[in-house]
Formats: sequence, structure tokens, C-alpha cells
Amino acid sequence: MTEDKQIAAAQASATRPEQKLGHIRALDGVRGVAYLLVLGHHCFGVAFHPSAWPASDRLLNAFFSYGYLGVDLFFVLSGYLITTLLLLDRKNPHYYRNFYLKRAFRILPALLAVIVVCLSARLMSPAYALLCIFFIAGFTSLFHVRADGPFWSLAVEEQFYLLWPMAVRKSSIRRLRQFLLLIIILEPFIRLLMVEHRFPYYIISRCDGIAWGALLATESRLRRLLEHRKGAGVWWRRCGRWILAAGCVLFFAGVAFQFAGPRPMLSVQIIFTAAPMFFVGLIAYLLTHHQAFVTAVFRNPVLRFFGNISYCSYLLHFYVIQVYDRLVGPLREGDTGAFLLRGFAVAAVTTLICTASLYWFERPVMGLRKRFLA
Repeated sequence: MTEDKQIAAAQASATRPEQKLGHIRALDGVRGVAYLLVLGHHCFGVAFHPSAWPASDRLLNAFFSYGYLGVDLFFVLSGYLITTLLLLDRKNPHYYRNFYLKRAFRILPALLAVIVVCLSARLMSPAYALLCIFFIAGFTSLFHVRADGPFWSLAVEEQFYLLWPMAVRKSSIRRLRQFLLLIIILEPFIRLLMVEHRFPYYIISRCDGIAWGALLATESRLRRLLEHRKGAGVWWRRCGRWILAAGCVLFFAGVAFQFAGPRPMLSVQIIFTAAPMFFVGLIAYLLTHHQAFVTAVFRNPVLRFFGNISYCSYLLHFYVIQVYDRLVGPLREGDTGAFLLRGFAVAAVTTLICTASLYWFERPVMGLRKRFLA
């Protein structure tokens, strides 16, 4: 079947009743990995003088110095899941109401709880809290407000999803793919133009991760990757594996350029472009290889557990680190015990708080949304 016929068939099938997206357990593990990368970056990717630390600490530090890319993995996964659900639901007469209510019940409870706690403990300025509430935390420099947390990434997502549901509702799959490819192509050039500014925190320069995930969602819908295993294997060999390989090669090129090149910020540009490609290739592999060993690894209960608490943990762990450093003091050069204790203590405290939040606060609140959804 040609691509035009596949697109026409996919659009025609949109008029038929849709099945719900089945729960893909491996993607919970992907979310867990994304959170652990960010947690490790903030706990172990700290700046220190290499000569004062043993080789094991330097290795741990070097690995997690790239843990910030866990945010890009969050973006890609979010783009895939949310766009898939939008495509499945776009013939629903209550499409917009259901989408925004679901987002509100999922995002706002933990967001507001963390903001209230941090304001009470003076870990966050009122001005920054206000920017967080309105999902513009990435624009702190424009408002001359100190950036006090990781809410910029949540702002990037919510700004993207402010208008994206309308695009999915009103556009054909062909038009959506063209628009997403345009974003993916333009984003590296936009980052180059913004290299002297705070480009990692603006939606205009960081939404290609979401676009890659959304593009995978349109491909999955078009090729029926979750329904036809044989066709999924063909798609992987023709397309998916080359995206994964290109992202991997480009990432290592960016790392090499970082150590060899005179302008390290340009290497960061390359890495920001490579990471979403690699991550979307990884997720595509998980979707098309249900029995593979890698897929089983991501279905691991431990990773899935961290995936389930990842949202609250992502918002909170940064402030747990601040409290720990206030109580214990700064790291001493070469103190391996303190270096490791800091990371594991922060992880343990964050995990306990966010597990309680998930089962006793977030899920009960999300259960109330059934009263409002059509």
C-alpha cells in the first residue's frame, strides 16, 4: 500500500469508533529512566575540581553531567502519548473539554502542592511561583525573576499543548506530519540564533522533543504499529532504526566536539538536536519489539515505580536538595562518602514523599475528574 493510500485509510478509519490506547508498561519504565537521569544530574552532576576526587566519583559525575537530557526524554514521551490520545479522541464532541480537564487534574494538584510547600519554606520566591502558576517559568530572565526550580520544562509542555489540540482536531494527518517536520528542521537553526541567550528554557527553541514524539504518534497511528506486528517490523527496518542510529551518531559527535572544539556551546546545540532523535528511536523500538530484552528491561517494576512517581518527584527533588545542603552544608572536596550520601538521601526522601503524594493525594484527586468528563 502506498503512503497516500495509508494516509487516506487512516483518515477514513478516524470516523469509526476508536479503541482506547492500551497501557504500555515499558513506557512507564522510560518515564522512570527520564526522572532518574534528571535526579542524578542534580545530585551527582555537580561541579567540582576533578583532581581532588577519586576516579569512581569522576566517572559518576561525568555520566550524570548529561542527565539533563532526561528532560528531552520526558518531552518525546509526552509528545507521543498525548498526541496519540488526541488522535484517538478527535471525533469526540467533548474533545477540548475532556483534554483540558484531564490535563488540569493531572498537572495542577502536585504543582500547587509543591508551590505552597516551597513558598512556606522560603525555597521559592513569590514572583517565581506566580510565573509557575501561569506556566511561563521559562521566561524568568524577561521578568527579571530568579529561576528557583525546574518548572520551565512544565511551562514548555503546557505552552505547546495550549494550541496543539486544535491543530490535531482540525488538520489531516498529512498536514500534521508536515508541520511537525517543519518544527524539527527549524529548531536547530533557532537554537543557533539564540546561542547567547537562555535558549534551553524557551518553547521556541526546545519543542522539537515534543514534535519528535508527536511525529512518532502520527506514524504509529498511520502504520498501525501497535496493532500489526509484521508491519511494525517493516517500518522499524525502513525508518525507525535509522532515526535511532542518526541520533546516536550525532550525540557522540556532539560529545566529541565538546571536548575538542573551541566553542562548547555549539556542541550543546548538537546534543540538544541529537537527544530527541535518539529517544524517539528508542521509544519506537520499544513499540515495535514487544518481546525484546530491552523492552523487558523497561518493564522492570523498579523503573515503572519511579515512572509512576516521576511527575511529583521531578518537581520536588530540586528543593529537597536545597534543604539537604542547608542542613548539611556544601560538599567538601574529595569526600566520596558525603558525595554519595547526598544523592541517595535526596532520592530516598523524595521517593517517600512522592509515593505518599501519589497514593494519598494525586490519584484520589484524579479520581474526581470522572464527575466532570463527558
